[in-house]
Amino acid sequence: MSANFDQSLSPSDHEPDWAELRAKFPLLENYAYLDLGRKAPLPIYAKQAADAWFEDTFETGGSGAFSMSAVEDTRTAVAVAFGAPTDQVALIKNTSEGINIVCAGFPWQPGDNVVISVHEHENNTFPWRHLADRGVEIRFAEPDEDGCVRLPAYEKAVNERTRIVAVAWVAYGNGFRADVPALSEFCKSRDIKLVVDAIQAVGILSDRVDALGADVVVAGGHKAQFSLTGAGFMYLTREMIETLRPPYAAKFSFTSNDRHQEAPVLQNNARRFEYGNPNFMGLAVQRRSAAFVAEIGLERIEKRVRELTTYLIDQAEKRQIKVLTPSRWQERAGIVALAVSGDADEAEARLKDKGVRIAAKDNHLRAGIHFYNNHEDLDRLLDGLATL
Repeated sequence: MSANFDQSLSPSDHEPDWAELRAKFPLLENYAYLDLGRKAPLPIYAKQAADAWFEDTFETGGSGAFSMSAVEDTRTAVAVAFGAPTDQVALIKNTSEGINIVCAGFPWQPGDNVVISVHEHENNTFPWRHLADRGVEIRFAEPDEDGCVRLPAYEKAVNERTRIVAVAWVAYGNGFRADVPALSEFCKSRDIKLVVDAIQAVGILSDRVDALGADVVVAGGHKAQFSLTGAGFMYLTREMIETLRPPYAAKFSFTSNDRHQEAPVLQNNARRFEYGNPNFMGLAVQRRSAAFVAEIGLERIEKRVRELTTYLIDQAEKRQIKVLTPSRWQERAGIVALAVSGDADEAEARLKDKGVRIAAKDNHLRAGIHFYNNHEDLDRLLDGLATL
């Protein structure tokens, strides 16, 4: 992929042919797939990218497959697709790696604290809790009566020793979308850094990651980005690039690969957080999938997901199924959580037998929706629920 590939990826003026795009996902021939919150089905382009990578290793020994220029093409593709300067994007394995880089590299002092919500994913919880032996306190923002953690909860939880607030842009359980820009303004007023787990939002919402006001945005790639596990990204402000001490280092972390230099100098960009040989094949898939998303256009994707999730919420309420996700679009994205009577895990298994893939979370069902879904998928879910 050439360095200026993005010039040919401007979304067209017409509405995408969603049925044609759906046909690019072979898994959807067999399932109404509503489990994006766990992992995405992959488009045929992912296999093509992996096949091309292996073909190059077989034919040339990997002169292109293991090329560092291809790594930079991936960085550019990700930056273009999701909205960030290329030098502020680190290509990392997953969300937990990014969170751990922040945890390990931040200049903590004993008595400092970090604030998270009680609804964060394990990978945005355990890394912070691991700081306890360094004298860092973990404080929790509590949800409202409807189970959502809004700005007032964070305002109540922070104090003069709060250094970081960490929040999911979209909560993995009930699908609540945090008002990240408002939270950013609050944090800036208190000189608090904001770290965002964006894995359930990137690829669904059209906001540029560098326009959220967050200091760090981390997203594994295996959900709405259509990448593989082990191929995600992290965006950092320039200030945070300088603030964080890389917890590990190798030749790509530095400006020179001369191992005899007297005083190695860290890269002055996000590459300082990368080390060793990357996941070359994963990056090949990540590069093609980011281009695929950019070709469609995030604004079109968000509009499509909004229409589909609104349909599911409306139809569920008509059938007297309790919806646990807020109805306002500004407070949700691609996840719709539905209450079920009885055991949610059993409901998940029985729906799978009916060809509907969905996740049981916290004793409710979580539908994860992307542009490839259609009304028939959602009707199959609702009809299946009616038979449970």
